[in-house]
Amino acid sequence: MRTWFLVSACGLALSIATHGQAKQLYSSDFEDTAVGALPAGWEKVWDGATTASVIADPVVGGNRVLSSSDLGHDASRHDVGGSIYGVGDVGWTDYIVEYDALFPFDFYMGSLFRYQDDTNFHLFDRRSAGEAGTFTFYHQAGAWTAFGSGVYPTDVDTWYSFRLEITGDTFKAYVGTPADREGFISADPVVEGSNATLENGKFALYGLIYIDNLVIGETNGDMTLDVDSRSKLAVSWADLKR
Repeated sequence: MRTWFLVSACGLALSIATHGQAKQLYSSDFEDTAVGALPAGWEKVWDGATTASVIADPVVGGNRVLSSSDLGHDASRHDVGGSIYGVGDVGWTDYIVEYDALFPFDFYMGSLFRYQDDTNFHLFDRRSAGEAGTFTFYHQAGAWTAFGSGVYPTDVDTWYSFRLEITGDTFKAYVGTPADREGFISADPVVEGSNATLENGKFALYGLIYIDNLVIGETNGDMTLDVDSRSKLAVSWADLKR
């Protein structure tokens, strides 16, 4: 009996310890990266003609953000010769992504999840032209297949916040203002979709998009960003873009 209890207690302790360790996978507000440089952990995962780097925020003075491309919006997508930059490990399976994004043009641009290579990934895309205000999940496997859409009107040169929940073959996307970001956990998703094609892959950017305050984690408890790298002070998302 005592042996069984000891084994059970050790197993419980290991389970608690493992849960407690897991896992913020990545976070950055890009303030510790020089303008013109690529943030640590990021790499070119598809070799095209464009270069990603940290730039000065075009809206908020003194802030730094990550730009996915140094060329125009119509030359930045990988299917017209642009590069893809990503972060993380191809072995990532289920994860949550939160970030702020600015769309510098009214065009097709967004983020990628479970990215494996140039013909194996999922895209969360801001649509344009006659589909303005629509966000759509796509699977890329040499051709585009949509598997979920929703509507949230967005303007250019304006910061918005996003949350992607990537769990098994089910995906949810939340969209709002930076002031809404804290409430995403209890909000209704703007886009929902299901696709069982890919089980794992990195997070990446698509087209010309600016992002900031990126956090990737495995649980809700991981979604915290220290926005001051010197004093490690966490602030609320509502304060980030004031």
